[in-house]
Amino acid sequence: MKSTADCKNIRDVRDSIDFIDRELIGLIGRRAEYVKKAAEFKSSERDVRAADRVETMLKIRKIWAAEENISPEIIEKIYRDLVAYFVAEELHNWKERL
Repeated sequence: MKSTADCKNIRDVRDSIDFIDRELIGLIGRRAEYVKKAAEFKSSERDVRAADRVETMLKIRKIWAAEENISPEIIEKIYRDLVAYFVAEELHNWKERL
């Protein structure tokens, strides 16, 4: 992956973006492993949904976004979608253990 300063054409830019996206998807996959593990420590559907935890987590992610000069609103949207997916997965895993 080239730095932005080293990109000489659109292909360099796109290749670098593809590289970053591949890393992001890998990290989301790693996150999924922890979500699955978390289900083992929860004793109720309410624990799985953890609404208060989700809201606290989103506030922190928005702060991190602002620190990186990224729109906190778009990061919140991305994480709301991500968390909704993972909560559904965690619920499925949690219910399988019953």
